Amino acid sequence: MRLAMLGMYHETNTFSTVPADYAAWEASGILRGDEIVRVYGESEFSIAGFLGRAREETDVEIVPLLFTTTGPKGLITEDAYERIVGEMLALLHDGGPWDGVLLVQHGAMVAAHIPDADAEVIARVRAAIGQDVPLGVASDLHGSVTQRYVDNCTCVVFFRENPHLDTKARAYEVADIIIRTVRGEIHPVQAVEMPPLVLNIVKQHSGSEPMRSIMGNIATVLKRPGMLSASIVMGYPYSDVAGMGMAFIAVHDGDPAAARDAAKWLATEAWNRRTEMLNDAPAPEDALRYAMNHPQHPIVLMDVGDNVGGGSPADSTILLALAQRLGVRRYLQSLTDPGAVEACIAAGVGADIILAVGAKTDDRHGTPVTVTGRVRTIFEGTWEDTRPTHGGYRYYDAGKTAVLQTTDDHTLVLHTLATGNMSIAEMYAVGVFPEEYQVVVAKGVHSPRAAYEPIAAEVVMVNTPGVTTADLSFFPYAHRRVPLYPFEPDATYE
Repeated sequence: MRLAMLGMYHETNTFSTVPADYAAWEASGILRGDEIVRVYGESEFSIAGFLGRAREETDVEIVPLLFTTTGPKGLITEDAYERIVGEMLALLHDGGPWDGVLLVQHGAMVAAHIPDADAEVIARVRAAIGQDVPLGVASDLHGSVTQRYVDNCTCVVFFRENPHLDTKARAYEVADIIIRTVRGEIHPVQAVEMPPLVLNIVKQHSGSEPMRSIMGNIATVLKRPGMLSASIVMGYPYSDVAGMGMAFIAVHDGDPAAARDAAKWLATEAWNRRTEMLNDAPAPEDALRYAMNHPQHPIVLMDVGDNVGGGSPADSTILLALAQRLGVRRYLQSLTDPGAVEACIAAGVGADIILAVGAKTDDRHGTPVTVTGRVRTIFEGTWEDTRPTHGGYRYYDAGKTAVLQTTDDHTLVLHTLATGNMSIAEMYAVGVFPEEYQVVVAKGVHSPRAAYEPIAAEVVMVNTPGVTTADLSFFPYAHRRVPLYPFEPDATYE
């Protein structure tokens, strides 16, 4: 049995002004053949799940063709999309025939010329391999699902955990379904329900209510006879596309009506709790005052508006400026600022320096903040983390990095490349220990939880402005469905 493995993986924030051009994909790495296994084979990412399931069989070979991903940012350029997808299809054609295909697609990909970009990849792959070859897709639960997304594949399975600690397990599930389908042991059929419902980003933690119970409904559905898989897609509110919102998918062995009934039940259970899905994150000043006066430490503040994992630039100074004004002590945060890093390198370790840091991308994330401090560390910016991390990644690169200790008793970790705080080893690698601080700012919403919850006295969401703000009234949506709760509070779901 020969299974092709490939994918193009991107979370597109359509409100970001930073395009995902071909150079961005090349910089992150367009991996081909054995390069894919070398980078991801021993990780906890989806590709490792595909490979792990295949290794259990003596007669199954996975052939890695192409995989590429780049950090969340704005629209994928037409040139980048067509070049990468074109190469994927050429490799499929040249390496065939195939018994099955395994795809890794994020689910929230938007190209400048194709809004439903993941579904388009799936459709083109289906056209290339024909209707009879099983096609399985592993996707992120922050997807924007359409009927077309589901119609052109044999099965799609989305992550169930946020932060994403089950990426490998869900891909294993996809590979298992495809292998059994090729053998004729099962005959998967899918159904999808897309109620008019948007789940606010601050409510997307799978370990907190209401999502803990809602995601728990998957286990209930899987007890039904013949069920093969079920997914709840939390959705991605920063892609202005028709598929924005929650989706509920069920995969059954041969019975479309059973799949449809299961998907509808999952959707209805979530819809009935829609009033619990609204933004309730505190304002920046309220959150900082709470953290600085808390009797325990560290208090980890999630900078929601500068969520790197959602397409923000990681250079917001909203909280830093407030921390200066309020006199917050023992304060730690990272910032992306290549110019500041170069200035620190030029000054040298131990040098005193005055810098205007952060907010170099646009004014939606504050204005540059002037700090006075001493260069504490210069670091090459790469590290490895084998602890549980969001997405299951193992190798990280923040580019040249400098640590600045300011006269305000603030520690700033300055990066060259946009970096979300998904790995606590980011700090350990430069000799910074978050456990020792009163306030730690993490550039994310849920992705830093796996790294920071074990050492945090408390994690607090902060309703900061930016291109990933929790205040969805900030965004000028033009392509979303109407009605859609909570934008239209009287929206109904039958």
